[in-house]
Amino acid sequence: MRALITGGSGYLGRLLIAGLVERGFDCIAVDIREGAPVGPASTLFRGNAADAAVLEQATGNEKIDVIFHLASQIDFAVDSQTALYDNNVGTTRAVAEFAKAKKVPKVVFTSSNSVYLGNRLKCSILENHTPEPTDEYGRSKVDSEKLLASYSSDFDSISIRCPNILDAGRLGMLSVFFDFVLEGRKCWVLGRGDIRHQCIYAQDLIDACVKAITLCRTDVFNIGSDDVPTIREMYQSVIDEAGTGARVASAPGAITIPALKAAHRLGLSPIGKYQFRMLTTDFMFDTAKIKRELGWAPTLNNGQMLLKAFEHYRAHRSEILANSDLSANRSAITKLGLIRLVKMLS
Repeated sequence: MRALITGGSGYLGRLLIAGLVERGFDCIAVDIREGAPVGPASTLFRGNAADAAVLEQATGNEKIDVIFHLASQIDFAVDSQTALYDNNVGTTRAVAEFAKAKKVPKVVFTSSNSVYLGNRLKCSILENHTPEPTDEYGRSKVDSEKLLASYSSDFDSISIRCPNILDAGRLGMLSVFFDFVLEGRKCWVLGRGDIRHQCIYAQDLIDACVKAITLCRTDVFNIGSDDVPTIREMYQSVIDEAGTGARVASAPGAITIPALKAAHRLGLSPIGKYQFRMLTTDFMFDTAKIKRELGWAPTLNNGQMLLKAFEHYRAHRSEILANSDLSANRSAITKLGLIRLVKMLS
């Protein structure tokens, strides 16, 4: 089979291509960033997937059997939230029009648990619970899901709502925690640190994406890990492995949360709405549907995934910091703002 992957130089994109090549796929990737092909059965075309002409040039006359649509901008990597929304939905529209014109039968889209950022249900979230996004990233994912579903007479689309994706190489905001650990500092949690926020192992997500090709319909699935530990337990598993003298410390939520929110509004902190949700509210998808209908099951829990990401960062930190052309989720956060002061006092 031949697959087109948007966002192929991104964190998940490169892992997905490697997984597809291992499974015998030929891959054509499109990304606005440079990147080396992943194996002999993949090619990377540099360009914006929101431009229909780019998708045409990348694929030429090749028959495409499935599109994996991963490309999107994320909130802490852009200055304009309006531009983020327009880019993400515009890219989805370009992909949908391309699939329709080229008669591509399958599109697999990676959506996000950000579509439920405003949800306050005290139970695991089902696919039929109404999305409640609170930022432009979440709204762009909701509207992209709806846009793809509107093409159901032209192709099948499967939207997979993903929580935070973890594996070796995942960074972004995690780099802040990892640096605290490597430098033997206090690693802060709010209150007791007993929040449980479900994540997904990248390899488990890739397995689900491939299995989704077999479905002959348009649908939406939740995905996530089992046996979710608390944030304190996740942090402690990394600290124990690091052996640097770092320790988990508690910060009072009543003081810390308003201060962090104010700092974010003033542009003094990279911690935004999604991170606040992770730190302050339990979040769990009900994954019975994807397990039942795709025969899928997760293999790692949050602590095991986080440890993989930490070990990779510790081994490759210098080269990661020296590379300025990595995607947001593969690069380290360097503009710490107020967090720099917290770090000095930790």
